[in-house]
Amino acid sequence: MSDLDIREGDLERFSNAMSGLSSTVGGRENVAYALYNVSSAMPGGSSGSQAQYAGEHIDDQILALSKSLTSLADDVQSCATQFQATEDINQQSMNQVLADVPEPCPPVSSKKDK
Repeated sequence: MSDLDIREGDLERFSNAMSGLSSTVGGRENVAYALYNVSSAMPGGSSGSQAQYAGEHIDDQILALSKSLTSLADDVQSCATQFQATEDINQQSMNQVLADVPEPCPPVSSKKDK
């Protein structure tokens, strides 16, 4: 993990991308409806019910993926907020430390005045 390099705005952009992807993926569900008429193509067979079952399963998986992406987006946004809060605290601490550092004294000569 020592190669982790988080730049300002990276986490927010990633969160937004995951949220957008969740919306895109979530908008794709409805495979079961698209397969509804398979049974009319093969009357009397089990293909129609199997296609309907497969479509419902695919829709369930798409919905689960969409929810997972939304959860990931929310978690990354939470991390971004916590990261920024930590950075703000660190900056305040550094400002306090720098304020407490005394001004440097001028160098003292070791030679005695003649």
